[in-house]
Amino acid sequence: MSSNALSGSLPESINSLPELRQFDMSSNALSGSFPGFTESFATLQKLDMSKQTNGFIGSIPDNIWRSLSLKVLNLADNRLTGSIPSLVGNLAALEEFDLSNNLFSGQIPSQMGQLEGSLKHLCLSNNKLTGTIEYRPLYNL
Repeated sequence: MSSNALSGSLPESINSLPELRQFDMSSNALSGSFPGFTESFATLQKLDMSKQTNGFIGSIPDNIWRSLSLKVLNLADNRLTGSIPSLVGNLAALEEFDLSNNLFSGQIPSQMGQLEGSLKHLCLSNNKLTGTIEYRPLYNL
C-alpha cells in the first residue's frame, strides 16, 4: 500500500492482525499515533512506514522492540519522539534499521552493538541522538 496518497490515521484494528508478516505503508500522508501491532509483533518481519507527508507522532511502542522476527524497520521521515530503548538489542534478526529524520533524542543505547551480526543498513541521521555505537571489526575471515 505504499505510494498511494493515503491520509489520516490507521484504524485501531491494525493492532489485531496475528499473522501479519509485512506491512509497507511508506510514502503516504498518514499521521497520528504510531500503532502498537499488538497481535502481530511476534510474526512481523518488515515494517516500513517511512516518508509520511504528515508523519506519525509519539514514541515507538514497546511491542515493536520485542519483535524477534523483524528484519526491516524503516520509520524514517516522520515526527516520532522519545529515545531508542535498550530493548533494541532484542531485534537479533534486524537487517535494515532506519529512524532518520525524526525527533528522537537521548543516548544511543549500547545494546545497538548486539545487532552487528545481522545489520546491513543503519541510518539514525537528523535526530538529536548522542553517543557512539560499539563496533568490533571482523578479522581473520
